[in-house]
Amino acid sequence: MSGKEYLEQMETAVRVKLLNPDSIYFGLEGHKRLARECGFALNDFDEKDRDEILHSSYSRIYIIGCNLKPLMDASQWMRIMRSQIKA
Repeated sequence: MSGKEYLEQMETAVRVKLLNPDSIYFGLEGHKRLARECGFALNDFDEKDRDEILHSSYSRIYIIGCNLKPLMDASQWMRIMRSQIKA
């Protein structure tokens, strides 16, 4: 799977999860959980795809997933994602 394919599939997958009060991704802690999980997934990609996902995921996954009402800014999102990348 390429980085582009990952972004497309995640866009669809999170749309209803970030806004559903019964979801593990609801609220600020849930949004942070999603960022950690997306960050950990970066370990499965080569550097080019990892960079594409890292730099596009805030707008393509997170902002769309929370219906344009983010609880985190882009720097928080990326910091959390980067913290999950294995050195």
